[in-house]
Amino acid sequence: MKKEDIYARTMHTPDDPQRAELRAALRDLWKQLMPLHRALIDAASAEYSANVAPVSGPTHLLKLLQEDPFFEWLRPMTTLIVDIDSMSRTDFERADVDAIVARVNAAIDTESGEANRYLTLLQRDVDVAIGHAAIRQILLRLQPA
Repeated sequence: MKKEDIYARTMHTPDDPQRAELRAALRDLWKQLMPLHRALIDAASAEYSANVAPVSGPTHLLKLLQEDPFFEWLRPMTTLIVDIDSMSRTDFERADVDAIVARVNAAIDTESGEANRYLTLLQRDVDVAIGHAAIRQILLRLQPA
């Protein structure tokens, strides 16, 4: 097996300064999305328990997150977190970063009609607001030069 094949499958080749900065920003983005995602899950879980049915434990919550339509709006962010983690460990192009930025913007959009659950939590939950602000700052670092 060639060295390039191993790099492509398991790690990234050495970065130039620009890609190193993008990789660091992607890692920071991932680090900020994790607690935001957790805060959103906690808030949505509490809302579900109050309005639909009690959440009986972590396994039940995981099943709800994966299958229940009530939590469907969180799934794009869940997938996004996994994709950012994977991308930050491999070689990527500028277009890949731009696609991630577009997906993050869609996930934290407060203007569209589908964002009303996110917007409600953003206005009501301090942890969501803090996470949202941190992500907005990191997105500035990921903009094209």
